[in-house]
Amino acid sequence: MSVSPEPSLSPGGVVELREDVPLKQYHTSPGGLCAGGPRVIIGAFATLTLAITIALITQIYYGDYQVTSMLFLTVPYHHPLQNAAVSGSLLYWEYRRLPYLQPTLVEWSGNHNSLDTNPVPRLVLGLAAIHDTYGTLPWPTLLQPAIDLARNGFNVSAGLAIASSSLFIPGYVAGALRTEPILADYLQSLQQNTSAELCAAWLCESLVISSSVGTVKAGTWRIWAGSSGARAAIALSSAFEPLPLSSLEALQRVVANLQSQAISAAETWPSGVSSGLAVVDPQDTYVALVTGLTVAFGSGKEMPDGWRQDIPAAPLDLAPAILVDEFVCGTRYIMGAESLSALAQGVATAFMDGPLNIVEAVESARVVVEAGGSLAIEPNRILPLAVLSALFKGLPGNATLPLAALNMVQQRSDELLSHADSRGGGLASRF
Repeated sequence: MSVSPEPSLSPGGVVELREDVPLKQYHTSPGGLCAGGPRVIIGAFATLTLAITIALITQIYYGDYQVTSMLFLTVPYHHPLQNAAVSGSLLYWEYRRLPYLQPTLVEWSGNHNSLDTNPVPRLVLGLAAIHDTYGTLPWPTLLQPAIDLARNGFNVSAGLAIASSSLFIPGYVAGALRTEPILADYLQSLQQNTSAELCAAWLCESLVISSSVGTVKAGTWRIWAGSSGARAAIALSSAFEPLPLSSLEALQRVVANLQSQAISAAETWPSGVSSGLAVVDPQDTYVALVTGLTVAFGSGKEMPDGWRQDIPAAPLDLAPAILVDEFVCGTRYIMGAESLSALAQGVATAFMDGPLNIVEAVESARVVVEAGGSLAIEPNRILPLAVLSALFKGLPGNATLPLAALNMVQQRSDELLSHADSRGGGLASRF
C-alpha cells in the first residue's frame, strides 16, 4: 500500500486522478446475485491527507463507513472548508444487506443553533451522533488521526492560501507547515467521554436529523437525493419525461427546470461552498457525503477551541445522491455533489451517455444556476453552441471560483469505477 499526503491537481479526462492504493482483485463468495469479478473500495474526495486516508482505509474494514467518511473534515486540511463548524448531509445505504429499505439520510445544519452563544462544532456533533448510532470502533480511536494531524501539522496548499488571503485570514502560507494545537487539545478532551455521553450533553437527537429518503423516478432510473439534491432530482424527473433524444437536449431541459426553480426560490436558493465524498465498501455499503459552509472558513467569529462559527442565512447547497437503474445488476451511481446544479447536469449526461463515459459526465462544461435564476458559464470550459444559444440571452457571465465538483463512484454488477472531478483537484483512492 502506498499513500501520498499531498494530492496534485490533475487535468480532466483521466478516470483515476490519483490511485493512492493499488487496485487488487478478489472474488466475492459464490451464490450472490451479481457475484464474481473484480471489486474495489473507492473513496472520492478532493483533498484527503495522509493520516485521514489511512484512517479511511483502515476503519472502513471495521464497519465505520459513514463515520470515517466524515473524519477528514474534523481538522484543518488543504480545502477552504477547513472548519469543524461545517454543516453536512450524508446518504447511507446498505444496498446488499438491506436492499428493500430506503437509504438513510443524516443531516446536521447551522440553522438549529445559530443563536447559541456557545455552540458545539457542528461536524464533531454530527460525527458523535452517527458514531453513537452506527459506530463500531472506539470513539477515542476514531478521533486520534484527526488529533495527530492537527498537532503535527499539514502542508498549506496553494488553494487554501488563496482562499485565506481573499478573506484576510493570516497564517496560511502556501507550502508551509501549519499546526492547530488548540483544536488538537479540544478534540483530545473529547476522547474522555463516549459519543453517547457527548450526544446526551449536546442534545444530538434534536440537532442531527435522521430520516429515510423517498425515491424519484427519472426515465428508467430511481434517484435518492439528500438536502438540496432533492431539487436536482425534481429537475431530472421533469427532464426525462418524455425521454430526451440527446445529451444536449437533456442538459437544456435540466438547466431550464433549475432556472425556473431558482426564480421561484429567490433568496432561499441553496448556496455556499462545499466538499463531496463518495464511498463504496466490499459489502456494497454506499455512502455519499457533502459538507459545507456559508463561505470558506466560515461566516462567524473565531471560537476559543480553535474553530470558527458558521451561521447559514440560506440553505446550504449540499447534494449527495444514490442512483439505481431498474435492471437486475444494473448500473448504480454514488455521488457527492458540491452543488445541486452540478449533480443534475452530471447525472443527465451520465444517463444519456452510458456507464462507459463517466469521465465526460463529470468533466463536461456545466451551466451554473444562481439565486434568482441567473445563469453563468464556467471559465476555461466550453459549452456547446446549441446550449449557449438556447439558454443565454446575450453575452453570458463567468461563474465565480471555486467551481462545484462532482465526485462519483459507479458500480456495474461487481465492477466499480470512480472519477474525482478535476474542478476540486479530486483524489480517488482504490484498494
